Amino acid sequence: MTGSSDLTVLQLNQSVKTVLQSAYPEPVWIRGVITGLRRVSGRGHTYFQLADPSDPGEQSPAVADCALFAGDRSRISLEAGRKGKLFQLENDTEVRIRVSISFWDRSGRFQLIIKGFDAEFAGDSAAIHLQRLIAYLKDEGVLYENGTLPLTEIPLRIGLVTSKGSAAERDFVKTLDESGYPFQVYAAYASMQGSSTSDSVCNSFNRLMLSGTSEGLDAVVLTRGGGSATDLAWFNDEKIARTIAQLPWPVVSGIGHEVDTTLPDHAAHTRAKTPTHAASLLVDMVARFDDRVSSLSNALVSSVSPRIRLEKLTLKNIGNNLTLHLASLPSRKREVLQKLASKLNFSVTTKLHELDSCISEMEKQVEMRDPGKMLKLGWAVVRDIQGIPLRTIDAVDTGQTVNISMDKGSLKAIVKEKIND
Repeated sequence: MTGSSDLTVLQLNQSVKTVLQSAYPEPVWIRGVITGLRRVSGRGHTYFQLADPSDPGEQSPAVADCALFAGDRSRISLEAGRKGKLFQLENDTEVRIRVSISFWDRSGRFQLIIKGFDAEFAGDSAAIHLQRLIAYLKDEGVLYENGTLPLTEIPLRIGLVTSKGSAAERDFVKTLDESGYPFQVYAAYASMQGSSTSDSVCNSFNRLMLSGTSEGLDAVVLTRGGGSATDLAWFNDEKIARTIAQLPWPVVSGIGHEVDTTLPDHAAHTRAKTPTHAASLLVDMVARFDDRVSSLSNALVSSVSPRIRLEKLTLKNIGNNLTLHLASLPSRKREVLQKLASKLNFSVTTKLHELDSCISEMEKQVEMRDPGKMLKLGWAVVRDIQGIPLRTIDAVDTGQTVNISMDKGSLKAIVKEKIND
């Protein structure tokens, strides 16, 4: 049941507008961090959000929509130029601006209209916090640890830390699947936004460590799709960086878009621009190894086949020459010679068949020694940590780590004992 004293939405909004105008009849100075900056093409207006500064990994306590109209922008730029300053708005920078309070009663929209800019103000924004954190962890050596781990040439067993069912997960897995290579992905899902991000990501790394697949992983990918600077700031937590430094596998960090940078990008072994780019880096590594194996196989066959054909032709020519030579001997011994020639021809023919069989067998052996096929037959290639093949036990010491390449994957092993045959 309604009464005559009920307010309409417009009346309520108009009342709020009146209160705001009474409280702030003149523009006021306010400071905060710029985020979500965008320009509307064709009109020259600029829109963004102004957020209260926050420490790395913490969400801003408050944000407000802001608008800078083209006319005000020109005036502010001119005023800054007269002082020898450049007026420029950038994401993640802290600014001090003069604003008038706007409340559009038709939509109930609260907005700050930019009227002035303090060109002398130098704020302490989230970007500066991140740079300080990077410098601090670099001095400790934390950001270099993961980069020292070797990344195998054929990283097919991949750990994945991301949000379950996210676009980042779909894009990453789709890129691996489309490559045609036998990648195996072991996911440990985590919260990728909000105050629980740091603990959740670190717990996912720990779950991979404790799982039965941890020793067989070639690399781990930490990834999420794009978002605002506030969303991605949750990753700027030194706990994540310190955890990455202690992991036994190389980490690929693919957080946000190409222009975004977070602390894991500096702590990881490799930085990727996007989730799709992270997958592409792994695919490209396997493709390069595949190309090298194919090239070596083709080179082996190409180097042996001409020699085999030449030897077959030489033997055939010898047999023909013997037959012609014997046919020119004196006629009184023709019968004897003909018998000898027949025996020789038979012997040569038999020998040619034997050689042809031998050559065919050699060709099969060459084909069987194709590196790719040797791996599929159960053979393995042992390399040191620099990737150099080990041909004798003298090339390795006990306690040394070696990489063992097999079909569809590789093993990392430590030499416990050397046994001489």
